[in-house]
Amino acid sequence: MSIAPKSRFFPTRTGRREAMTGFRRDEAGGLIIFSLFILVAMMLTAGLAIDFMRYEQTRTRLQNTMDRAVLAAASLSQTQDAEAVVRDYFEKAGLADYLGPIKVEEDLSSGTAAYRKVRVSAGATLRPIFLSFVGMNEMPVITSSTAEEGISDLEISMVLDVSGSMGWAAASGNSRIHDLKEAAKDFAYHMQCNPNASRGSGKPCEVEHGKVSISIVPYSEQVNAGPHLLSLFNVTDEHASSHCVDFSADDYTRVGLGDYVSDPFSGLPPAPQDVLARTGHFDPWLAYNRTPDSWSCNIQSERWITPLIDSHTDAYDAIDTLVAQGNTSIDVGMKWGAALVDPGIRSVVDSLTSTPVATGSSEMLVDPALRGRPYNYAQSYNAKAIILMTDGVNTAQHYLKNQYRDGPSVVWHYDKADGTPGDPVYSVYNASRNQYRWVNKNSSDFKSGWFDSVYIGEPEQSCSNQTVTYYDPWWRLRTRTEWVCTETGPPNGTPRQLTYPEVWSTFTTRWFSRFNWLENPVLSHGTVVKDDRLMDICNAAKQRDILVYTIGFEIEGDSGEEELLGKCATTINHFFLADGLNLSDTFGAIASSLNQLRLTE
Repeated sequence: MSIAPKSRFFPTRTGRREAMTGFRRDEAGGLIIFSLFILVAMMLTAGLAIDFMRYEQTRTRLQNTMDRAVLAAASLSQTQDAEAVVRDYFEKAGLADYLGPIKVEEDLSSGTAAYRKVRVSAGATLRPIFLSFVGMNEMPVITSSTAEEGISDLEISMVLDVSGSMGWAAASGNSRIHDLKEAAKDFAYHMQCNPNASRGSGKPCEVEHGKVSISIVPYSEQVNAGPHLLSLFNVTDEHASSHCVDFSADDYTRVGLGDYVSDPFSGLPPAPQDVLARTGHFDPWLAYNRTPDSWSCNIQSERWITPLIDSHTDAYDAIDTLVAQGNTSIDVGMKWGAALVDPGIRSVVDSLTSTPVATGSSEMLVDPALRGRPYNYAQSYNAKAIILMTDGVNTAQHYLKNQYRDGPSVVWHYDKADGTPGDPVYSVYNASRNQYRWVNKNSSDFKSGWFDSVYIGEPEQSCSNQTVTYYDPWWRLRTRTEWVCTETGPPNGTPRQLTYPEVWSTFTTRWFSRFNWLENPVLSHGTVVKDDRLMDICNAAKQRDILVYTIGFEIEGDSGEEELLGKCATTINHFFLADGLNLSDTFGAIASSLNQLRLTE
């Protein structure tokens, strides 16, 4: 019997099983299948990248066009309709179809644009090329931008160092005070006249009257507020010779001085306990035998604060009078600068807007256009800024011990019978001896020794020409006429105990401490204390969103002042180092910063 061969097409059951097993084990052609999967994944990834590149390109193009459009439309110097400006930008960019709503807010109450805010949104729908294969058929592109400009309600304090070192030569070859004056006047011109021109260009002013106020605060060892300004605060009245204040440590932790003035709403006066300590009128510098003249609180009118100036020419006048002399108290200057943009002194400003500069004058100490300033912190369109400039570190600030500020002193004088002051002989009391020393104005003894009473003049005398006899060198008796005085009664002066303010207006503090039974009546705040106080007031101002710009003018690199000023400023970008060659440029950069548009979104 013959056996038929196995068919390759119709195998037996065993053959089919062997064929299946062989196919399963055969690896030929596996790489081709894997490569196909990789190729599909790469194509999807490349397509994703291409679609997102198209999306980002479209978004960037829309955003850049929109930013340029809102900046141009919101500019106060823009004479075209703001909405038309935006549409023109989009049309020229070929993006008009994507432009969305345009919202314009502006203040035209004065007849010209004092404030303008432009908000624009745009949107496009991108059709993806590759992502549609995975079900994403649209990619929405949505952007918005807002720009605003409003320089109308700026309130600025320029806190300027006029200490003795400002009289030194600057890198320019001029004195530092000279370069400061020029730079400060440039700043005033840009802020109150024309931000787009140079001082002296002759171009007309563009900044509207009553929109930008500048207070000028000169500081050295102290800040002299001036008689008019300080009279509107609740301040001690032991003397009226100068107008500085000894702030407490707590005063530096808050911006305002509103606790010391009448309430701007109710008109009620401050509480009796809320009183500023007037700086003593004393000379801690000159020798004991000198007439006091180097006051801790400089009395020159050139040192007075000039509050809320409305005119750049008035600012020029105040700046041109600045003189360099004295120690450096950056903290005191910054405190006054902050207070002058705080709404707590609104009642003070309102009073100054109705106070003539002189009797019979129609000009007020503060322009009536600035009545109601400083504005509230939340006031729309308002910004507050302080420009703090110094050329050195904080130095000693002298002040009187409390017991020597006011009240009866240990120094006595006397009045003659006719009520006029007696001769310059003074009686200084020693409590431990319960006696007096009679001294001349230069502190030397008028008569040596101690006395139980105040010197009130010499005894009453009767004087006349009388003939007297005498022996000449050869013992011969002679006669001559002499002026002879005979005591007829006791001294008739009236003793008068001087107050301490009277003592300090007559003598230096070194005269006082020359007597070994008396102590030095003066204390001082040093650099460490004053640096801490400066940081306190800087932080308080920044917490109120007051812009703080600081300028280190030819400061020494190892003084530590650079770090201090950097911390005081709103940001490190608000701190500037300058010398005499670029100080005007620095003030110009700050002016530009205050005038420029701000993209808010």
